[in-house]
Amino acid sequence: MRSVVILRAVKGPRSGRVFEFDRHDIFVFGRSEECQCSIPDDPYISSNHFLLEVNPPDVELRDLGSKNGTHVNGEKAGSREKGETPGEGAAKAKTVPLKRGDVIKAGKTEFEVQVKVFEECVRCGRETQTDTPHDETKGRFLCPACSAVKPESPSPAPAAKAEGHLSRFMAGALSPERAEAGPRFPGYEVERELRSGGMGRVYLCRRVSDGRLVAVKSIKTRGSRAMVRQIELFKREMAVAMSLRHPNIVEFLDGGDAGTAGVFFAMEYCDAGSVTDLLDKKGPLKLSEAGPIMLQALQGLAFAHSKDFVHRDLKPHNILLHGLGEERTAKVADFGLAKNFTLAGLSGMTASGQGGGTMVFSPKEQLRDFRSVRPVSDVFSMGATLYHMLTGKFVYDLSVERDLCAAILKDRLIPIRKRKDDLPEEVADAVDKATAPDLRQRFQTAGEFRDALAEALKKA
Repeated sequence: MRSVVILRAVKGPRSGRVFEFDRHDIFVFGRSEECQCSIPDDPYISSNHFLLEVNPPDVELRDLGSKNGTHVNGEKAGSREKGETPGEGAAKAKTVPLKRGDVIKAGKTEFEVQVKVFEECVRCGRETQTDTPHDETKGRFLCPACSAVKPESPSPAPAAKAEGHLSRFMAGALSPERAEAGPRFPGYEVERELRSGGMGRVYLCRRVSDGRLVAVKSIKTRGSRAMVRQIELFKREMAVAMSLRHPNIVEFLDGGDAGTAGVFFAMEYCDAGSVTDLLDKKGPLKLSEAGPIMLQALQGLAFAHSKDFVHRDLKPHNILLHGLGEERTAKVADFGLAKNFTLAGLSGMTASGQGGGTMVFSPKEQLRDFRSVRPVSDVFSMGATLYHMLTGKFVYDLSVERDLCAAILKDRLIPIRKRKDDLPEEVADAVDKATAPDLRQRFQTAGEFRDALAEALKKA
């Protein structure tokens, strides 16, 4: 299945302009010149008026605390009250699912939402536009012409073609018939659950072939509409990510179908948990402990950047630790997983709700230009992660805006020495540069950040 969401301006100064979305994306409308659709001369529009998150065929809207409100089909979908900040108004705004034919009104501008769904016939291969997405659980899709022709005899489903590590994705990643009491991963025996997160659950497993302990992450797809085309795209991209080999990057070992649990990846097992686990046990870390962890993680990230990989989901949860004391090694986990899963259209929405788990470590451009995140965006996330490791707090100031999207879009950041005034100036300068709102003022690569931090730690 292939879906396209179309946003067409039907009234206002941008009338006739069309925005098309064929994959997961974020769209911000407002007066600000940084918005994907900017209307600077309409006094009834706020700087950041509303946000759309599109994951075809789904699309959701959230008002960002606009002064004059956003309306959907004549009904107010959100605004701020007198005396409220935009963030306070955005924090209470509800997410509104949109459908074909809905009309969005903000200021003098009206948009019409259109959704086109294309299904591929399993018999002739012809692509046909349909009114609604086909439910895979009810059988394979046939175009009208093929549906009218009675086959001479039932044709067996084509056998899955073996394609290395991820060959098991195709057959049943979304099949509903398996309803085990617990997760099952072909070739692995589950010992216990290690942790859960926004994308799925992680289990400690033993590989049947050699008894090796591994970590297996199961990822729940967004539902039956995530079809073969999307899984193939995800599979191809992850096959590339699995080629990354570095002592400070968690190694991907295998992948496959987890039945009703979605898809899974087997990775090397890190026995000391994550930085999040460490913070839960100890609270904010001393510079003497946080510094070496971050330097090692930046070493892995710098290697990935040199190979043209961008992570886009860096946070304490995705820095894993192996060993203890001087033998402890930090490793960056889930390389490419969030990006490829999201851009393949297999994930759910991430930003139109509160989404704080990842977004609180994300830079503004990850909202403004969701699909074009670069290494400099990873630098921000690593700086925000080190900030959190040292202070126990987040780089964004939520005391005024109260809404994370609003705080990000308005550059509400707090310099680290206002959180931790005893931090050496050189280290504070490195963290603040890494998390600069203007990406042109940041370190441009993980290697630059690592070198600056290493030099600052020598002087501390």
